[in-house]
Amino acid sequence: MQSVKSSLLNKYSNLLHAFSTKAIGHSQKPFSHKNLAYHVNDNAQDVLKNHLDYAKHLRYNYQNLVYMEQVHGDKIQLITQESDLNQIPTCDALITQEKDIPLMVMVADCVPILIYDPIQEAIAVVHAGRAGTFKQILKKTIKYIEARFDSHVKDLICVLGPSIHKCCYEVGEEIKDEAFVLSYDFAITQKNGSYYLDIIAILKHQLNEIGVPEEHIEVSPYCTSCNKELFFSYRAEKNTTGRFSGLLMLR
Repeated sequence: MQSVKSSLLNKYSNLLHAFSTKAIGHSQKPFSHKNLAYHVNDNAQDVLKNHLDYAKHLRYNYQNLVYMEQVHGDKIQLITQESDLNQIPTCDALITQEKDIPLMVMVADCVPILIYDPIQEAIAVVHAGRAGTFKQILKKTIKYIEARFDSHVKDLICVLGPSIHKCCYEVGEEIKDEAFVLSYDFAITQKNGSYYLDIIAILKHQLNEIGVPEEHIEVSPYCTSCNKELFFSYRAEKNTTGRFSGLLMLR
């Protein structure tokens, strides 16, 4: 299985979307097989081959692909016809209304989020780790979409892809305390003397707060740590691993 899809986004024939998996690629251990990230010390030629194969599999132009240098922040980058597609933007969210420009977010436990406005024909991809979620990167991206494209939050489709779930995301006392300060105590579970953080619960809470309809929110059932044979997991693979992707494009 090269990728998994969203049942919500599958309804739109003018969209290309997918979450990639580790299966079928050129990278060697510990990045086997389909690592899509250049920054993890994998062989660059193997990564390029993975990208070219994936583009062929999904039928998009690799030369038009836009991905990010992700920094666990809250910066959002707009992609327009004037954007230099050879420059990798430093940000944690991409948005566009341009057709045939695939947007990609890369992860290995963080939440890859795909957003679509079927009325205004706008898309976004968001990288939401713990830090970005605490900085409300998802809410800020939606506010940006509303302001830039005259979108309405009630129209947006939001898909939260495979990521580490609360069963596996153990955090320390400092992160637990930060969550409580931010009123995210509902996302903390204590078991066997350890604390576990539910990033998905926080993201869904943020979406509910700003009015995204519940029926427009989809959460992948895959925990990356529990399914490390299918997805890269930074935690389960002891910090040395590749990255899989969430991809979204307007046709």
